[in-house]
Amino acid sequence: MRKLVTFFALLVLLMSAAGTMVTAQDGGDDEPQFTEEEIANSPYLQSLLQRKGEVYDTSEFATEPPYRIALAAQGPTNSWAALFDEHARWRVEEMGEDVVEELLYADANGSADVQVPQVEDLLAQDPDILILVPMGRAALAAPVERAMAQGVPVVLCASGVDTDEFVTEVGANLYRMGKAWAQFVVDELEGEGNVVQMNGIPGVDTAETEALGAQQVWSENPGITVLDAQYGNWSTAEAKQLMEQWIAQYGEDIDGIWSGGAQMSMGIISAYLDAGLPIPPIGGGEYMNGFLRMADENNVPFYAVQYPPSMSVLCVDTAIKILQGEEVPRYIDVHEEMEETRDFTSEDIDEMFVPNWSDDVFGPVFLPDERMEELGYLTE
Repeated sequence: MRKLVTFFALLVLLMSAAGTMVTAQDGGDDEPQFTEEEIANSPYLQSLLQRKGEVYDTSEFATEPPYRIALAAQGPTNSWAALFDEHARWRVEEMGEDVVEELLYADANGSADVQVPQVEDLLAQDPDILILVPMGRAALAAPVERAMAQGVPVVLCASGVDTDEFVTEVGANLYRMGKAWAQFVVDELEGEGNVVQMNGIPGVDTAETEALGAQQVWSENPGITVLDAQYGNWSTAEAKQLMEQWIAQYGEDIDGIWSGGAQMSMGIISAYLDAGLPIPPIGGGEYMNGFLRMADENNVPFYAVQYPPSMSVLCVDTAIKILQGEEVPRYIDVHEEMEETRDFTSEDIDEMFVPNWSDDVFGPVFLPDERMEELGYLTE
């Protein structure tokens, strides 16, 4: 019997399900950031905060190496995803064939419809473990449950699914990220003004949960008017096109911008430069070199929350621990486990910007310089 225990007085949940015994650890520091009402209205926060206080006994999955690891990824639809894949491959290569004999890889091209049958194909190849970057919270729930029922442990990486039947999730509190970006905009506007909101890919847990965090802040600040909210698909080109439409429609009535990703923030800045208009404060950015360069050159005030693609290294390491039968937390926050993953603002650019990285690079980077050069991510 799996016993789920939470330490939050406002969230006393006792649940049980068939499976492995889970014991509790300290819940961490996230809980003071959310109200009781917020948590009660957010299944995402309830699940995350609860799992932050649990560990999974993985002894049933213990097996001898070498291992076959299945990675169902977003696919290199942008440089974030490309660096995610490269870090995973590099980590596997570093471990050597005595530890990982094969990395089975599937490229979802950013689509849940593509990813669902891909997961089925991966499972048919009898991997020892599945690392999944879910392209849809609801769509990938059933494939994850089938994997676990098949005896293939699942590590969710960068996004979640609508089921509790997985071993662990590696990521960041997406709801908090969305709130932090929105609160920055509210503070910059002193609670009064018009904003536009640019989300990531429709249906992807990362994008939708960040947007929910933003909506909570907007609802608490009646002086803020959201003129429009649309999807920029984490694409610089699409973000620029969308921002051009907003500028044409609203012009200088836009006082602030919420952006769910640094690639889109680059497109937003580019659209403003072409229009010759002053750039409003942007809540939304990451440790992306090109975004930092553009923000610095144009004095753009921003608030960024780290969401590094190199988290795939942590996902691979966690997968190995599971296959060795080690207990693992049911939620692993990259902000607590990885260097250089703190929040930062436009005042920290000098500390974060790396002159010999190309614009496409998201830090922190663990790849050796030789590999970065081969991939075209180093400049002269």
